[in-house]
Amino acid sequence: MKKSYIALIVAVAIFANILILSFLLPMIGYWFGLVFFSSDTSYNNAEIEIVDYRLCEGKDGEDIIVVKYLLKNNGKDPTALGYEGNFYAYQEGIGLVECYEELPKECNYDLDDQYKNIKGGVEYYAEIAYVLEFSDKDVEILVEDYGDFSDRKKEKVFQLQ
Repeated sequence: MKKSYIALIVAVAIFANILILSFLLPMIGYWFGLVFFSSDTSYNNAEIEIVDYRLCEGKDGEDIIVVKYLLKNNGKDPTALGYEGNFYAYQEGIGLVECYEELPKECNYDLDDQYKNIKGGVEYYAEIAYVLEFSDKDVEILVEDYGDFSDRKKEKVFQLQ
């Protein structure tokens, strides 16, 4: 009988610890992040603009749109375009897939462009390529810019007709 009470107490203690830790750890992590990592980081000081586009053909004949963005790193620390926002491209409401393969030389596209480190105080034009769903439909570009909280979303429509 005593063994069953001890087993029950141990089980309740373990459950209570798990419950407490699952509640407290996220709060501690959040507080730790605010206190120790809230310095002037680049993502608080970068701006992104949607600039222009060009079309090219992929290795398998698929239509590609290469979108040009301007990253203004107004912070002190290096950053890259890919770390400063969420990037989306749509045609007819359908999300376009980012092109992760090497494109033909004629496209003049650097696959790693969006991940190049840009020093503080520097502006850099970077590109992201997407595979088109339709060769003649408008492309809507949407950027959720991490650095510009007054106007988080930036949109631009490119007419392909």
